[in-house]
Order: sequence, then C-alpha cells, then structure tokens
Amino acid sequence: MARIESRTVLDRCTLDEILDLIEVTTKLEGHRPVGEHKYSHLKVGAVGWLGVLARDGDHLIGYAHTRWGHPNQKPRVAVEVVVHPEWRRDGEVATALLDETRAAVARAGGGLMFLWVHRVERADQTLAFELGYDIQRELAFMTRPLDEQPPAPTQPDGIVMRPYRGEQDDHAFLAVNNAAFAGHPENGDWSVEDFAERRQRDWFEPTDLLMAWRDDDLLGFHWTKWHGHESDEVPAHEPVGEVYVLAVDPAAQGAGLGGSLLDAGVRHLYDRGCRQAILYVDCASEGAVHLYETAGFVHQYRDVCYQQWIDPVIEDAAVDLRRPNY
Repeated sequence: MARIESRTVLDRCTLDEILDLIEVTTKLEGHRPVGEHKYSHLKVGAVGWLGVLARDGDHLIGYAHTRWGHPNQKPRVAVEVVVHPEWRRDGEVATALLDETRAAVARAGGGLMFLWVHRVERADQTLAFELGYDIQRELAFMTRPLDEQPPAPTQPDGIVMRPYRGEQDDHAFLAVNNAAFAGHPENGDWSVEDFAERRQRDWFEPTDLLMAWRDDDLLGFHWTKWHGHESDEVPAHEPVGEVYVLAVDPAAQGAGLGGSLLDAGVRHLYDRGCRQAILYVDCASEGAVHLYETAGFVHQYRDVCYQQWIDPVIEDAAVDLRRPNY
C-alpha cells in the first residue's frame, strides 16, 4: 500500500515532482489529468493549500490538490486527484488520497468538498460515485472543425469589437466577468490578482481576448486560447483553438451579442492557423449548449464535478488549512 502524507507547504522540489507526475500521466493517457485552474497554481508555485501525496518508497505515484473557496463564500474546497496509470489498482491509491483529504477538510472546519473527474462517459459509473459523492454538475467537451474560414460575424448596432488593450481594460473586464459568472465556483468573483495570474501564463496573447464595446461600456468578451501542436493539453498535429471564456453582461443579453462574440472568436482562431476549435460548457446551461450546437460544435465527452459535505471534527491539535490560496 502507498504511503500517504499531507503537506500545507509544497517546496519547489515537491512541486516539480507533482508536475512530473502530471506530465507522465498526460503522455500516457493523451490528456492532462487536472484542470487549468489547478495546473496554473502548480506552475506558478503558489503556496498555502493542502497537498496530499502518495508515495511508493521515494517515488511519487499520486497527488490530491485542494483549493479553498473565497472567504466570503460558504466553506468549500475543490479537489482533483492524479494517480499514475500503473498504480490505479482498482482505485486503492485514489481512495486513500481522498480519505486523507476528507479528514483534513474535517479538521479544518468541514465544508462542501467538490471533486473533479475528467473524461467521464457515465457520471454514475466512476470511483467517486461509488464512494458516495453526489453529481454536482457536468461539463461537456465540444469540438468543431475549422476547414474553411468562418464568415465575418454580424454585430449588433453600435458595437465595436477590439482586443484587450492592457490594464486600462481590467476594471471593465472584471465587472462583466463577475456579473456574468456570479456564484460560479471557477469563473466567479475574480480579483485583479486572479486576472493577472491568467495573463502571466505563457499562452496568453492580448489579441486573443476580444472585447465588445458600446461607447465606453463593455458589454461582453470572448477570450480565446491557442494550443500549439506541442501542447500537452490538447494533443494534435495542427494548432487547436479554444473558446476559453465567453461572457455577456446580463444587462446586455438577448440582443444576439453572444453569437457575434462566438463567431468573431472562432474566425480569429482560424486566422491564427487553428483548424479545430474546442470548448467546455456546463451541460445545465441549455442556452449556451444550444448556441454552440448551432455554431457547429459537437459533444465528445464530459468532465464531472462531484460533491460531498464534510462535517467538522474538533481536535486539540487541529490545523487551520484555510489560507488565502485563491
């Protein structure tokens, strides 16, 4: 059985071990086993979360990554688990990692624990479901070929579309983003620091963030993402473009701006050399799913978020793990 250990501080050596485990798993399975938000934290070397490690001797074979929610929200923590494919063993290592993570959350005061599982065919046929986690939401992964240049989008009257110009656009971007994604566990409640962290990623290009303005008011944006052929996120022989974030201010919805932003972003990706477009969308967002289906995107698979409420326990030596790691 693997040796399980918990750490509230991950040094650079341990972070590199975790990244190596992710890269090896990615190469063996053809896709990254953790989402963009968790991977971003590991890459920049942020501290202040709980990391649960599984080792066979000196070799790291599994890892559970946690991220606490914002202090102004109800207690919650998001978790993703990576286990080397050669150590899956009917879920023994993953189960041990989750058991330790649940115990740590309980010691820290309890709360709602979200567990993400990627590339799922049936949400009710996973280890998470067998362990008693409830299905909280499902994200559809959709794709669309870009064999020909899409037509130029039709824009609503008075709308000017231009790329992100720098920090002068930050306030408007955050206002629209946080209004469009109010209460969203990943995209909602972004701060200036959250937005800056995304822009520090090596894939970010200001021209990939298209913003729709009416005079001085930002009404929506389409943040696209370019994946080169060398990308470990989306293995492909040709560059792949992603509909990374598409948002319309709630006050501006209903005028067709979402479709215009989508078409403008997809055309931009084609002009950058992408011959396939991809995206993730919440399956419960029927309007968004319909928009993408109408635009030619088709379903490929799902990522599933499970949830479980963790009751608090009181220990004399309880450790406060709720550090500001958002």
